[in-house]
Amino acid sequence: MMMTFLRVPLVALAMAAMCAVAHAETLKDIRKVSVVGDGSVSKTVVELTGQQLKRSVRATRRPVPLPKVAMEVQLSNEIRGAGAQAGRNSAEVTVLLRGGPGAPVGSERFTVNSFMTGKAADRALAHAISQRIAVTYSLAPVRAAPTGSARSTKAYRKPASTAHRQTAPQAPAKVSAAPAADPVIIPSEAALTVKPRVRKPKTEASAAKKPAPCVVTATTSCN
Repeated sequence: MMMTFLRVPLVALAMAAMCAVAHAETLKDIRKVSVVGDGSVSKTVVELTGQQLKRSVRATRRPVPLPKVAMEVQLSNEIRGAGAQAGRNSAEVTVLLRGGPGAPVGSERFTVNSFMTGKAADRALAHAISQRIAVTYSLAPVRAAPTGSARSTKAYRKPASTAHRQTAPQAPAKVSAAPAADPVIIPSEAALTVKPRVRKPKTEASAAKKPAPCVVTATTSCN
C-alpha cells in the first residue's frame, strides 16, 4: 500500500520535469520575426500577424540571457466557413526557429481557429494566430493592430481646433448711449388761464411787519 502512494508523487514529479525540459527548449530570445503565407491565405492575415508578433517580441523581456534566434512563421491552408459554418475560419501554422548560423533549433505546427464574419474575419484570425504563437513561446501579450495611424488622427484634429478658434465668441463692442431727449409738455387751456401765485420771500414779509425804530427829535418823543 505504501508503494502505491509513493508511485503517484513520483509520476507527477517526472511529468513536471518533462514539461520543464520541453518549456526550456522552446524558451528562446527571439530577435527577428518573418511571416509568409501561401495562396490560400489573405494578405491582410499575413500582414496583421507579422505586425502583432513583432510588437509582442519587442515588448518581451527575458530575466536571464538566452540563445538568440529568428522566428519564421508560415501560414497555409486557410479555410473560410460557409453556410452553416459561416464565421468559422482556420489556418495551419508552422513556426521554425533558426539560430545564429541559420540552422533550425526548433519547430512547431498547429491549427488555429477563429470565429468572426464579415470584414473583421481577417483581423480575428490574425489575432488568434498571434496569440497562439505568443503563448507557445512565452512572449508578451499580443495587442490588436491599430485601425489608423497617428498622423491621420492629428490631421483630423487640426481643422477642428482651427474651426474652434474661428468660432470663438467675441466680446461685444461698447456702444455709447445717446442722451435721452427731454419730454415735451403741452399745457392745457385751463392751465393757461390760471394766474400764478407768487410767494414773497420771508425777508420782505418780516421787514413789513416789524416796526421801524424810534428816533427822538425835537418834535418827536418815543415815550
